[in-house]
Amino acid sequence: MLKDLTYKVIVIDDEVDLYEDYIEIIENKLAGEGYLLTHERYEEISELDENPLDDVDLFLVDLKFGKVDKGPEFIQKIRENHLTDILFYSSDSKAIQSNRTSGEYQGVFFAVRDENKNEILLLLDQLINKMIKRSNTPLSTRGIVLGCVAELDNIIKSKVEELYKRIDSDQQKKALADSCAKLYYKSYKGQSKNINDFWGCDFHSGLRAWETVKSDYKSYELANLVNNVSITDSNKNFQVLLKTYKAINGKDATYTAISDFINLLNDRNIFAHVQEELNDDRQYQFKRLNSEEYLILTDEACRKLRTAIINYCTCINKM
Repeated sequence: MLKDLTYKVIVIDDEVDLYEDYIEIIENKLAGEGYLLTHERYEEISELDENPLDDVDLFLVDLKFGKVDKGPEFIQKIRENHLTDILFYSSDSKAIQSNRTSGEYQGVFFAVRDENKNEILLLLDQLINKMIKRSNTPLSTRGIVLGCVAELDNIIKSKVEELYKRIDSDQQKKALADSCAKLYYKSYKGQSKNINDFWGCDFHSGLRAWETVKSDYKSYELANLVNNVSITDSNKNFQVLLKTYKAINGKDATYTAISDFINLLNDRNIFAHVQEELNDDRQYQFKRLNSEEYLILTDEACRKLRTAIINYCTCINKM
């Protein structure tokens, strides 16, 4: 799961239908903004102790459970350790008004459950928009992209190992190994004992022709290659993934769809190495490496980045 793009909601309500309705509304809103949703429903105070709440982004708490006002008890329990936003609601407008004016609830939003007024839906929209606004900043966007690409790199490493096991032919495995080795050979321009030790021979493209390296380098498992932090990086790991997938399935629709992942890796490199600046329109921008073009962080650009990350993650997992 892409934790930096996942919004977690806990609904504390004894009515399953209401829970499902609220979750559907929240999920549709988040999907359009480039976020994932995880959610759970609780009915008992003990469940707050039994489950981790540190990563919860929003609590929805009903006032009444049957005829008993249990909502305040839940809120009090949550507030013992967490300042997360809480939406406290009930169809009993007088009870909600009484709780709202009591001044006992810090950071709690109140809503009357009334289909004509849609207070709950309006507040949900406002709370999610508040989160999105915080996310559409240079610091937050940088953190999301760097964090999610790191997660995707781990997924890619596991996927390479999984795909490699599907190859039965030793000849096909050797051809794939040669192709991946050549990828590293062509990109390596300096001297490194780690690289030479891994391949078991002098691997410098400036000193030896590929054919002599090809005949001398020692065999290896692709999983060992992509997990060797001394010689690899996200871009090369992704290229190994593409080569492995292509060896099994050819250049099919999935291969074509995932190939553009390199664009996200390039954006990651911009965020990792370049500081933001403001353009004449007061928009944050990052100068693309070796180019006069800029990556401009409009709200739409942030949304597209988040959506792309989720789409790539889904596609890679299905490979």
